[in-house]
Amino acid sequence: MLSVLFLRDESPEAIIEMSGKLRVTDGGDQSMHKLTELPAWERLFKRIVWAQIGDLKGLSILDFGSGEGVTADHYAADNALIAVEPSRGMLAGAWKDHAYTQIVGDVSALSAFDDGSFDFIICHNVLEYVDDKQAVVCELARVLKPGGRISIVKHNRAGRVMQMAVLLDDIEKANALLDGKNSTASKFGEIRYYHDSDIAAWCGSLKLADSYGIRTFWDLQQNQEKHDREDWQKSMAQLEMRVSQMDEYRQIAFFHHLVFIKESSQLPKSEQRFTVG
Repeated sequence: MLSVLFLRDESPEAIIEMSGKLRVTDGGDQSMHKLTELPAWERLFKRIVWAQIGDLKGLSILDFGSGEGVTADHYAADNALIAVEPSRGMLAGAWKDHAYTQIVGDVSALSAFDDGSFDFIICHNVLEYVDDKQAVVCELARVLKPGGRISIVKHNRAGRVMQMAVLLDDIEKANALLDGKNSTASKFGEIRYYHDSDIAAWCGSLKLADSYGIRTFWDLQQNQEKHDREDWQKSMAQLEMRVSQMDEYRQIAFFHHLVFIKESSQLPKSEQRFTVG
């Protein structure tokens, strides 16, 4: 399958100008990827978040912070998808079983797109690592169509405390989190937590439609030898889905999955096209 690479150091104008003559990379004749290739924790995460999003067909989709392209590739099967990822290292082994456009860049790459360009936007585990979260959220809202949806997955501080105290038996880190300190992800560095309510506060055109928990039980499960078994994975995913919108379980989930709808095409001036340098 074909994927298109925009260079990160190209200006938005150059990106548009080059759109008809971009270099492409060929995924070759490699066999289709399988979900079972992923680490057990990531496999369960994908199963849950994809079930929460549901089937998407015939839409224009943006995957912002697409990483290794697993979710981009999944939804590219039935949709026109553009993925944005700043790290060439992450893209080295990107999944490319289905055709989608890959932009190597950050939020500044979105300035190449008109207002209301996408029906659906995916932004999973990204904002924790961004300096100016409000600028990114408002730029995502700008390129989202009125009535379109944006799926944001974020770390939940209470879920991290539960993981540290129960699964990892690290009381010191659990207390540090309760004291308001940040934690660290092995691949991406410092996790800078923010509140679920911050997103709507940053961008008034986004209204929360659905809120889910992800990995409520996984991070309390001590018998890790079972985690890679497909029968266990499917049973745990079903259990996680069953409680994902029950508030008492969602509050202690490791991740929160927030789905917003863009209410109006008329954005307040404060939310119109942030300049991202």
